[in-house]
Amino acid sequence: MAALTMHWQGDGIRKLTIAAEKLGSAKKNTVLRRAVNHTLDKVHTAVLRALAQQIGAPQNVIKRYGKITKVRANNATLTAIIRCSGGPIPLKHFKAYQTRKGVSAAPWRNRKTYKSAFIVARLGGHAFWRTGSKRLPIERIAGPNVPKEIVKDASAAAFHAVTNATLPARVAHEIRALTNGVVS
Repeated sequence: MAALTMHWQGDGIRKLTIAAEKLGSAKKNTVLRRAVNHTLDKVHTAVLRALAQQIGAPQNVIKRYGKITKVRANNATLTAIIRCSGGPIPLKHFKAYQTRKGVSAAPWRNRKTYKSAFIVARLGGHAFWRTGSKRLPIERIAGPNVPKEIVKDASAAAFHAVTNATLPARVAHEIRALTNGVVS
């Protein structure tokens, strides 16, 4: 499993930490938990959108084959996790169609012809290759693997961008909300 970890530096984080410490231990955990969970929701949405653009499949297909789940922060851990498990998305979800030379499909938004491949309607419309010189056995052709794709390129950039933009501002918002605007 690949992991993305965030570390912040700068004066803004120090000020937010000082303000959170003024609240006391119980309220500090509440502030951070709320801020982390709010940011988790925004990051989840942004990453899913970026991933759909990155690999060229609709979000519902990504959710079905990627099994993306959120683990929300609690007062004990203050850690939020986006988990992704699953396998590759079948080629049929990338606008695949049969041609004389094989199967044409567009994973990663890049149309490509898979030579000597064929589509079998009785087997769910999936694309296959023969694994030997005989008629059988055949092997299903798969596209991008969601767990591998979620931690690179546009989806990783979306994770970092949304987290950096949202979390510090949300911590400040939660501090103001819990103190009725007294501490900021």
